Amino acid sequence: MNKLIYYIGFMVLCVCPKLAFAQSYNTQDDLQREILPLIDKVHSLREAKDYNGALNADMEALAKLSLFDDNFIKPFGLEKTLLYDIACYQSLCGDTIAAISSLQAATALGWHEYKHALKDTDLDPLRGNKYFQAWLDKMKDYDFQVILQNAKPYNEEVVDSLSFVYEPANTEKLVELRNRLNLDSIAGIGDEISKIKNLTTFVHNYIQHNGSKGNPQPMNGLVFVDSCANGKGTLNCRGMAMLLNECLLSMGIPSRYITCYPKVMENDCHVINAVWSSQLNKWIWMDPSFNAWITDEAGNLLGLNEVRAKLISNEPMVLNPEANHYDSDTDKAWYLDYYMTKNLYALEANCFNGFGAEDVNIHPYAKRNYVILVPEDFKPDYTRSKCVSNDVLFWQPPK
Repeated sequence: MNKLIYYIGFMVLCVCPKLAFAQSYNTQDDLQREILPLIDKVHSLREAKDYNGALNADMEALAKLSLFDDNFIKPFGLEKTLLYDIACYQSLCGDTIAAISSLQAATALGWHEYKHALKDTDLDPLRGNKYFQAWLDKMKDYDFQVILQNAKPYNEEVVDSLSFVYEPANTEKLVELRNRLNLDSIAGIGDEISKIKNLTTFVHNYIQHNGSKGNPQPMNGLVFVDSCANGKGTLNCRGMAMLLNECLLSMGIPSRYITCYPKVMENDCHVINAVWSSQLNKWIWMDPSFNAWITDEAGNLLGLNEVRAKLISNEPMVLNPEANHYDSDTDKAWYLDYYMTKNLYALEANCFNGFGAEDVNIHPYAKRNYVILVPEDFKPDYTRSKCVSNDVLFWQPPK
């Protein structure tokens, strides 16, 4: 069974398209009122091992989705998730033909979580069926790790000029942000890595992440603090990463905010930070939305480039135990093995990193200063940024 409540709740929070509301059931309030109580009911019935009851509640939820406008509901991916969940209960109830039909329908709508289906014990009653095995074999083509593994390599032979700018800590607005938030105290007196982690955790807790809403304008840390601190508002992942970026820069620690893209844009992307550690002499992964960082099994912090390479070579990695999304711990199998595996196909960075990097009042050409690292010969249709395939150039140390 899919982690349906967590998944749907997260998508309600984190999918952030610009939607036009035209009919009665076209708002997130409608979604939470009409659908989420049924999902809660499914969970309760499952706990009671009433699989037939859970199936009926899922079917009712699927029927209610038809009352929503397609343009509103499609980006949330709820229909495909419900269809997969329905297949699980049909499997547990012994209806093999219906379960396989529901799985095929879920796949047709974009449910492509091969590894989850491979291990899901709810589907065990189907595993001896040749039609189920054929469906599972086809699903492997959609697996995000397989897609990443099949990507062409980077091309370090291509030489192109590329440089990144990191605003110094004594910049007036960075100093103001540092003093306003008392970042010297927040960072603490430990080593550099300790300070980076402390600042990441601080941003995570100080302003909550909510992907369903935009960020206050203009886009800079002082506006974010004035508009969102102490529960007044929220930031999406881009805003969270931009705020952490400015906090780190104000402490003299070079940092970029990186937009992590899938190969094909279906629901969303994610924005995290690449932070330069002079202590480790490399870029390291910091995600303020989830208070997350990644290590190898020996506890060595990893960068985005290293995580991507290890996913391709199928090497084990560890998500820090502090990772969370406020009311729930963050599961490695979802966050790293699924969500970020999907979102590490292409990586976009701003060549300018400083206060208000996307504030056009401060930087008139802020929107034109991006570069995206892509596998050789890949041309994404979701960005106009300059494409490069030289990862050494993209991950050059700060000067």
